[in-house]
Amino acid sequence: PSGTAYVQAISEGTKQMVTAMEKLELPAPSYRLALNETMIKIESRAEEREAAILAANEGEVTEFGNLFLLRFRRQENLVEYDVLESRYGEIVKTLRDALRGNGWYIDKDRFNKILAHKRGVELDAPAKVQSILRFYPAYEFQIREYHRNFYLCVDYRCLALNVRRLSVVKRHFVRHDLEGHRCTAKKGEWREGTLSEFDEEFAKVRFFDTGTEETVPVSDVIPVCSKIMLETMLKNEGLSFDLTGGILRHSLVTKRDSARERSEKTLTMAKHIAETVFPLRCCDLEVDVVSDPVRLFERQRSSKKELIVRRLPEPMVEFRQRRLSPDVRAGITKYGSYGDEPQEIELVPVCLSSMRKEMEQLIARLIGGRYKYLGFERTFAAKLSYSTIITVDHVDDIQGEIRRFLTQRPKRQDLAKSLFLVHTPEEGYSRDDHTAPYYLSKRLLLEQGVPCQMVDTPTLRNADWKDLNLALSICAKCGIRPWVLPDAIPEADFFVGLSYTRSGDGRRIMGFASVFNSYGRWEFYRGNTSYFDFEDRNVRLAGLVEETLTRLESRLSLTPRVVFQYSARFSRLNREEILKAARQVRPEGIYTFVSVNSHHNVRFYDRRPETDGSLRRGSYVEAGANKLYLSTTGYNPFRRMAGTPKPLEISAWVERPDSGDGRPDLRVLALQVLSLTKLNWASTDAFCGEPITLKYAGDIAYLTAAFLRQSGPFELHPSLETTPWFI
Repeated sequence: PSGTAYVQAISEGTKQMVTAMEKLELPAPSYRLALNETMIKIESRAEEREAAILAANEGEVTEFGNLFLLRFRRQENLVEYDVLESRYGEIVKTLRDALRGNGWYIDKDRFNKILAHKRGVELDAPAKVQSILRFYPAYEFQIREYHRNFYLCVDYRCLALNVRRLSVVKRHFVRHDLEGHRCTAKKGEWREGTLSEFDEEFAKVRFFDTGTEETVPVSDVIPVCSKIMLETMLKNEGLSFDLTGGILRHSLVTKRDSARERSEKTLTMAKHIAETVFPLRCCDLEVDVVSDPVRLFERQRSSKKELIVRRLPEPMVEFRQRRLSPDVRAGITKYGSYGDEPQEIELVPVCLSSMRKEMEQLIARLIGGRYKYLGFERTFAAKLSYSTIITVDHVDDIQGEIRRFLTQRPKRQDLAKSLFLVHTPEEGYSRDDHTAPYYLSKRLLLEQGVPCQMVDTPTLRNADWKDLNLALSICAKCGIRPWVLPDAIPEADFFVGLSYTRSGDGRRIMGFASVFNSYGRWEFYRGNTSYFDFEDRNVRLAGLVEETLTRLESRLSLTPRVVFQYSARFSRLNREEILKAARQVRPEGIYTFVSVNSHHNVRFYDRRPETDGSLRRGSYVEAGANKLYLSTTGYNPFRRMAGTPKPLEISAWVERPDSGDGRPDLRVLALQVLSLTKLNWASTDAFCGEPITLKYAGDIAYLTAAFLRQSGPFELHPSLETTPWFI
């Protein structure tokens, strides 16, 4: 009894030390007990704390992310990364259950991403529309790891959800449209599951929580409906409502400078869940979240909890007579195209008889120009001409008239400097309808080896602010280079953009490669000529790479630096198969594998009043030894963006012949991708959001998929492989 006070005092002292160290974001003290003494180890981390003080003195940090630090404790001690890594899935499930228990509805829970909305909170919509669907403000939650720290990522979304019961919804669709869909069903309480089957009175639902299939009245089932299904119900009910526009408006996609509004929503929600959902109890762990977002520092990180942001200058592009400008539109109109060798291009115009006058006016506009566009010859050093306009009375006659013309002029040299300018009416066809005149005419001409440019009806009727982009596409397809990079992109000889397209059943794919040199100049396209099984994708894509490098072989050094870029994640097996194929051509080459992901939920913001609220273009955030986030569409002086820009998530692995360090130089990696955003020859915008290697590869995949939905394999004529035929 006489020693109780001393024991109590010792206990209180250790707790105070733990609390004080946590406030300074330092490790808890560690103890070693001996027979007659106690050793206490306290880490001060003075250098890091000094850096924090210096950073604070530099002024207010205005840049931050939608990332919120998670802190883990076991009893009174902070838990290290190695323990947490193996318990990631367990923590995500606990977060999901905590959200559900605090009044959230879980809309989706896949790939460790949780999409949820607060019950009872809705966004505005017309009263009649609300009888079919409701708009809900939703948030996507994901736990992410950077530099051995875990963060909660929070991003705002808008969901349009069906509110009608199955008893009503089934009147609009056949069984096949609904069976297999997710649903919410009332069995004691409202629970989530999959709609297995149904009849006029009852439905069978397989519930997620128990894995059992149970019978429920159709009046107690609310099926999840796609946007197309919601639009079908609106149309059947005679309601004229722009559903897509409503979703975009509530998602802050159509508003300019919406980054500030999105960031405020995110910060408010983070604070709310920090107070209502956290802390989480995960067996022996307690998980808490810091309601302040992670900050971005330009200098050495003040602590391991913050992220570093670096800056790159806007890349220049080169025009005629080596004139440079970062602004593509200003450069092309002021200086003219990089390629300035005089040549003549013969147009072969094709249109409906009723649009002949509009076609004449469009060609005159392309030749003479208007506003800042000074005309084709002054801008591209080439003359446009045409002998006659081919007209048809009906849209179905366009392909027949093209075939007749090609039969009359069978010699390929007669078409070497020709380009078909074809009016393809779009009324009555959806954008991806493979039976539309656009796809039918384009495929016919591409397989015959004839460059072509399609023109829609709105452009034919009014070419204001469209004439320059149209002229740009024509000149690029006829071999004229509009602009190039003035200097070689560092640490690369060639860039190969990889993509693939799936068959209708999703089980077969076809691969494509687009090749650029170190100046970002288009070289050629290579693609598989037929579908192959999805399981064979690694071997077949590797074969495509070997064919591509073999074609480049005469231009490759013994130790070439080739960068493979892919809009999906390179798996380990992907890399191994492609590397094996590449080493068949050049064993001593250095091969870099770059995955570029735009489908993620990480965003970065800037509070500076002169910005639009987004992280400025050319900034990149270091997220690991092999990963960074690059802002390509953030605040910039060239173009104002609607919505909130999202950075590209870029991961890279370097394969050297000596199997050395596989980590890339992050600055070089960011510079490579940023430079390649300047080379979209289909637009005079100052940049595009992704590297041109992947944009072109994606365009090729999209077009080819449409052609393959028609009939038989698509075979591009070899004479067009070195031209950007797909823009």
